[in-house]
Amino acid sequence: MPNILITLIILGIVQGIAEFLPISSSGHLVIFENIGFFKNTINSISENSELFINVILHIATLLAVVIYLWKDIVNIAKGSFTGILKKEFKNKQLIIMRNIILASIPAGIIGLLFHDFFENAFSSANIAFTALIINGFILLSTKIIPLKSRKLDEIGVISFFIGIFQALAIIPGISRSGMTITGGMLSGLAPEESAKFSFLMAIPVIAGAGLLESFKAFSRGIPTDLIIPLVIAMAVTLIVALISLKVLFYLVKKLRIDVFGYYTILIGILGLLFF
Repeated sequence: MPNILITLIILGIVQGIAEFLPISSSGHLVIFENIGFFKNTINSISENSELFINVILHIATLLAVVIYLWKDIVNIAKGSFTGILKKEFKNKQLIIMRNIILASIPAGIIGLLFHDFFENAFSSANIAFTALIINGFILLSTKIIPLKSRKLDEIGVISFFIGIFQALAIIPGISRSGMTITGGMLSGLAPEESAKFSFLMAIPVIAGAGLLESFKAFSRGIPTDLIIPLVIAMAVTLIVALISLKVLFYLVKKLRIDVFGYYTILIGILGLLFF
């Protein structure tokens, strides 16, 4: 039990940091899965327990986004509802809601139809490390993207294009936030608006993934010996994720997300050399 608790806490920290900073949580989990202590502990956990771990981590990261952006979420929800009732289809908040839905479609389709295929096809550690290197060069490209100042209600159907960037992040080692922020900046969004849109569009994707895993997990029953470790891991993930969101938005304002590119390139190279 102590080994499982330590492993879950560390996985929660990794998830909380890497899910929102543009360094790929899946790529980092591959690293930890290849370290002896964590590998042995994870192998000792049943498949159903692994599902519950995934569910808890998803719920924690979803809660972090909702807490951090709750004012924006409430405004968009209220504005969209009012716009529909009054048939004001040019309502700013309703347009943002439409853009979020459009951006969620590519990832939703790929997640539902091809998730298992991609998980199996790209489960190799070498592929994940190579993807981390590619992810790094994508982040470095943000230094040369011409900066524009579009708002979330000004991008229209281009939001679908940003959603394609998000869908590509199903490959372990490719950061969802890194891809969507880069896609947003390419679409003309101001850097901070691009980051905000990245996490608003993450809500349905994370919720959908968590829901799918929940159905599988709860149909097999909750492993009672994991309840307390899972609650602790969830709390750790939530706290770390909130800090990560704060850090990312600060760095986006300073236009410095490219620094993470050097990090993921280094990690990818070291991974290929030593694992």
